[in-house]
Amino acid sequence: MPIPAAVAALKDARTALGELEARCCDPGRSPHLEKLALTLVDLQGQVDRWDANDNALGRLIPLLEDAGSQVGWLQIGCCAENRLPLYARILEDLTRVQMEANRSAGLGH
Repeated sequence: MPIPAAVAALKDARTALGELEARCCDPGRSPHLEKLALTLVDLQGQVDRWDANDNALGRLIPLLEDAGSQVGWLQIGCCAENRLPLYARILEDLTRVQMEANRSAGLGH
């Protein structure tokens, strides 16, 4: 069963990514933005099929780590301060997914 708060966080992350894509002025970043979009789709699939008893967390965490590293790469290479809040928002959303998944698996801090 999907985790509602994680579903909402991923929706927000995809919205923020769409805003980043719309504001990006460097065509060389497009493949990296597209890769992150695909990773978010993979994350959504994991959250949609969530079953805390089926090693779902073991499959989800590496995807979250990958998405976070992609966001970091994009953020460090970005030259526009007005986009920094969007990167921060995506990282916050990914963290929210991680926290909700851990909580669902009985591993919350």
